Amino acid sequence: MTEKNNKIRKDSEALRDFLEQFERHDKVYWITQLSEGCMVPRHTVHNWSKGLIRIPALYKLKIEEIIGQEIFDRITEPA
Repeated sequence: MTEKNNKIRKDSEALRDFLEQFERHDKVYWITQLSEGCMVPRHTVHNWSKGLIRIPALYKLKIEEIIGQEIFDRITEPA
């Protein structure tokens, strides 16, 4: 369970670090872009960035596509 919580924390920190580099107005812009691009409510993006809920793998790919850079670790799990 600890590894799962660690992964959730790392993913949320990566998203939070990306968003925190911007001023308030730009941060609002990116949250809006992510929520519209992923077709989720804005509060879901906030919950992802705060580590309250896990970011599903497909949404991680979509997030990186929207922002145009890789922010999440690409650790493959053993089969």
